[in-house]
Amino acid sequence: MDYKAFAHKMGGYTVLYIEDDLDIRAYIVEFLSRYVKKVYACSSSEEGLRLYKEYKPDILLLDIHLDGMSGIELATVIRKYDQHVRIVISTAYTNREFMVQAIELSLTRYLVKPVTNEELVKAFEKCWFELEEKVSVVLGDGYSYNRDLAVILKDKKEIALRNKEVELLEYMIAHEGHILRYEQLEESVWKNEVMTLDAIRSQIRNLRKKLEIDVIQNISGLGYRFQRVVEIENV
Repeated sequence: MDYKAFAHKMGGYTVLYIEDDLDIRAYIVEFLSRYVKKVYACSSSEEGLRLYKEYKPDILLLDIHLDGMSGIELATVIRKYDQHVRIVISTAYTNREFMVQAIELSLTRYLVKPVTNEELVKAFEKCWFELEEKVSVVLGDGYSYNRDLAVILKDKKEIALRNKEVELLEYMIAHEGHILRYEQLEESVWKNEVMTLDAIRSQIRNLRKKLEIDVIQNISGLGYRFQRVVEIENV
């Protein structure tokens, strides 16, 4: 296991760890503190929610059994207004109901106790991948889209996007693989603006020129389909 590479990936991220077993909590906090920017730790879901609201960590590591709200209940509360934070839950058991909840909450991973260092590292590497994917979307052939900067990147060169181009690209990425009809684009991207087909096509042409790769396909008489050139491998 390459812990140096792990530290390089995780060095900018913060973690909130909630575990009511003092010995386990102390061990995990000591281990993670070597690699991440900051670990906030507590024993209850109520205190955890307070810490979450105060520090907005990138990753939550939750025990499923906590005083007050369970780890699942806490994750449910947080997921209502935060789809970005990555959530890992540790549990002493698994069952079908838990698996359904894990899917609904978009959990990055669940870990069955006792958790080894290697399992923890793999779970956090998956968190890293998901966090990076949310910021930087690989489009293919050396192109990527950086959400934070709102630019397309090609060989470290930044290609600026206009506001409407950003909205259009974001919408297409969110609906990758689906046929996006002209009227759907008008209603969802332009909202209250009245757009002609020629105007929509013009915006698409401008975005295509900046991408220079075939990720926006014409669907004759209907609209467009967005499909990245390469698939991103899961960690």
